[in-house]
Amino acid sequence: YRRQIEGGSGSNAHVRSVTCQSRLTIMATKEKDVASAVDPSRVSKVLEFLHIVGKLKEVKRTGWVRSGVQGAESVSDHMYRMALMGFAMGQKEGVDPSKCIKMALVHDLGESLIGDLVTVGNRQDKITREEKIRKERQAIHDISAGLGGEAGEEIRALWEEFEAGETSEARHLQDLDKFEMVLQASEYEEAQGLPLSDFFRTTAGKFGTPLFQELDAEVRRRRTKRMEDQDQQ
Repeated sequence: YRRQIEGGSGSNAHVRSVTCQSRLTIMATKEKDVASAVDPSRVSKVLEFLHIVGKLKEVKRTGWVRSGVQGAESVSDHMYRMALMGFAMGQKEGVDPSKCIKMALVHDLGESLIGDLVTVGNRQDKITREEKIRKERQAIHDISAGLGGEAGEEIRALWEEFEAGETSEARHLQDLDKFEMVLQASEYEEAQGLPLSDFFRTTAGKFGTPLFQELDAEVRRRRTKRMEDQDQQ
């Protein structure tokens, strides 16, 4: 057909126009076929899940806000650095980095619905740790059920594994969770000149794995030296 057009009219512009129209028609047909192959209910579930996840960008970490930190990090900020820590440190610690990343991204997901409730330290919410866990478990159940499928079930299973703290990945992530907070407290103290001793007090001696025991000790050594240097000024 293209040769007939070229031979009959001699117009290259016309040939390009017909060819372009043919390609657009093919593309539109393929897009329509793909769209019709996607279950509309799945699209709705995914969008709702993404909306819930997006809320974590707006949920500020309560402990920092109550301590007067300016520009306090969000829950998603905390989880993002945790995920990268799991990626960077997991393999050498004999744990599955991929599982650690997933667990880091899931462990506080329930806070998108219930907020960041505090049950330790000087500025606690009026709620027990057991009640907080019950609320988080229900939130995770609702989120997982809403998403559905294998991904929904994996989210629920990873959260339960983290809370139980019985696997090597869960123990690694529990220490990582606490250490990320200690590191953030040190950074806020240095940047904003705030006394955040409560975060160091509540985590002292709480690390169970050798790597995080050493990391925690080093952050505390540097903090002590920084405070000593400030006193001498």
